Amino acid sequence: MADPYFTTTERDATGGRFVAGPDTVGPWAEQFQHGGPPNALAVAIAEQALATDTGRDDLRAVRIAGDFVGPVPVGPIEVRTRIVRSARTAALVEATVRAADRDCLVVRVWFVRETDTHAIASPLAEPATPSGSPPTTTWDFGYGKSLDWRFTEAPAGPGRAAWARPTVPLCDGYEYSGLARVVLVADSASGLSSPLDWTQWSFLNVDLDVHLARPFVGDWVLMDAETVLGSAGSALARSTLSDVHGVAGAGLQTLVLAAIPTR
Repeated sequence: MADPYFTTTERDATGGRFVAGPDTVGPWAEQFQHGGPPNALAVAIAEQALATDTGRDDLRAVRIAGDFVGPVPVGPIEVRTRIVRSARTAALVEATVRAADRDCLVVRVWFVRETDTHAIASPLAEPATPSGSPPTTTWDFGYGKSLDWRFTEAPAGPGRAAWARPTVPLCDGYEYSGLARVVLVADSASGLSSPLDWTQWSFLNVDLDVHLARPFVGDWVLMDAETVLGSAGSALARSTLSDVHGVAGAGLQTLVLAAIPTR
């Protein structure tokens, strides 16, 4: 089995210390992580912390709001959580990813109590088979190579719609929940849909919002993504996120646009 995105060096009820491996590396600098893995780890730690604190197993993570307050380095990191709210029908957990005594990523995860609402739920589609073409461009950064991609179009590089799934575990001792799996993939929506030349423009996201309407089914995440370029240095990437039964949620990213200096 492949090495996980993160290995654990210390763990307790409110978080732990971890080492981010080479599969977390993002496209802009080899010393910094892609946004997907640390957000997914924050979700996993928040889930564990809430379960430990409440003893409940009927609360399901349905929404994440992640804000990057600094780059997340590859290497040692720490995740700490606090329970902001714990009520009968919902709970809110904040998870902070830190490195070298500074905050890098602040994540808030909402949990909702599971109840049976099948009678009013939107109908599920017949199971789809993830299919499409592999990328025609070889991504040379760890995170891009760690995902199994199936483009539903045949772009000459990052496309607009694709199925994706991780090929490595998240962290030793943690399984992917539905939200953690979706978040890991959804942070790539901006790269998937960008109309910009990656060698001429950077478009780092300062946040990631993901909402799920229902439990996510299966390993594969289908992203149908679009980037709207602004005229004042910012952009918005939005994605519809589906599993094999159809639409399950949505994602948003605020992007900072910057021209890459010519060397």
